[in-house]
Amino acid sequence: MFKNILHYANIFGLQWTLCVCLFNAALLPRWLLYGGLYIFFLTWLVEFFLEKRWQTKPTKEWFFFGMLIVFFLWAFLYWPWDGAHTYFHHHMEQRLPLIGFGLVGLFGLNERYSRAMIIHTLMVVSVCSVIFLFCATGWEQLLSPERVSYIAQTRVAYINAHMGYNFFLNATLIGMWWLLFHGERKPALWQKITYPICALVLFAALLLSDGRSGFFMGLVILGMMGFAEIYRRHKWLSLGFAVFALAALLTICTLHPRINTQKLSNDLRYCYWKSAVELIREKPVLGYGMSNAQEQFDQVNMKYAPEEAVYYWTVLHHRYIDCHSQYIQTTLEFGFVGLLLLLTIYLLPLWLSWRKAWGMAFFITLISMGQSLFDVFLTGQFNIIYCLLFLMVMRMPRDYAPISCLSSPSRAA
Repeated sequence: MFKNILHYANIFGLQWTLCVCLFNAALLPRWLLYGGLYIFFLTWLVEFFLEKRWQTKPTKEWFFFGMLIVFFLWAFLYWPWDGAHTYFHHHMEQRLPLIGFGLVGLFGLNERYSRAMIIHTLMVVSVCSVIFLFCATGWEQLLSPERVSYIAQTRVAYINAHMGYNFFLNATLIGMWWLLFHGERKPALWQKITYPICALVLFAALLLSDGRSGFFMGLVILGMMGFAEIYRRHKWLSLGFAVFALAALLTICTLHPRINTQKLSNDLRYCYWKSAVELIREKPVLGYGMSNAQEQFDQVNMKYAPEEAVYYWTVLHHRYIDCHSQYIQTTLEFGFVGLLLLLTIYLLPLWLSWRKAWGMAFFITLISMGQSLFDVFLTGQFNIIYCLLFLMVMRMPRDYAPISCLSSPSRAA
């Protein structure tokens, strides 16, 4: 009885944490933001000692979760030379999920977990958020030519910026595709009806998003999923679909209000990247160290920015600014050695998930690496959901928990 309560409390904590990943941390009270994490890790620790999980035999999945821990600890190697340590505590706090979920990945979860449990949570939260977003925006605004701007304002006020929001929706699409076409059992009638409807709702939200990277990645993964499923059934027909999908992708992208030459050339990211690359050229192999890199970047981040941006970010909204690219940020901090470590973390799941859940691992890796081009991903707001998604892929071996788990207190090896 105690183990049952403990296991379900652990699941509750993880589900709570997963739901919170949709939202901007600044919009939530501290208890709501971190409550699920505390419940999850405290119950996991009790499970660890109660079930003697230190006796867990090493598996190849240890490579991935071990690399997360190594990436977290890597910053300590630079401590003696890491400038004034101005940002050390702040940056390490942001990266705590890497070591926390890395340890969880090494020793595993209880066997009551299933991938469907995580995917259905993603689906319910995503669809409810889109319905709320459209209702809060209002029909008059939705029918307006400026509807993308109205939706963006509502989403930022109540949910999240486009980067975090669109990533969550794309992860949900991947999960539904997996259960519908590659799940370990034939989907039920309600799934065949519900999943496509939910996918259309999420696709509508992506089409009306002001974000470019999440919007583009959403189109790419849907196109690739469609091609893969048609190819499995009708190889020649898949070629026609590929041509149609590519033409549709180009057409839709050209209609997006933020995908044009002027918008792209005025993007502040390019200014940040140019300033950061100049610093990287001075220390390309080992970088500056985590805190020192930020201290150095603070001095040059607005070097190529327009005057209005300089005034906005240095006078009206003064705060530190990162490189807006995980690859550049990591190279600035740890040089090409750190970049190699980062790429290893991203690509390892493709090897570790071979013949298991490779398709799901591939698409999650694809949207993660795509997002990393335009934002700090593994060292920023996305590291929790990234770790949770790969816990689902590699530490939840079943798509659906067996009925025996409802009464059996034993755990998976």
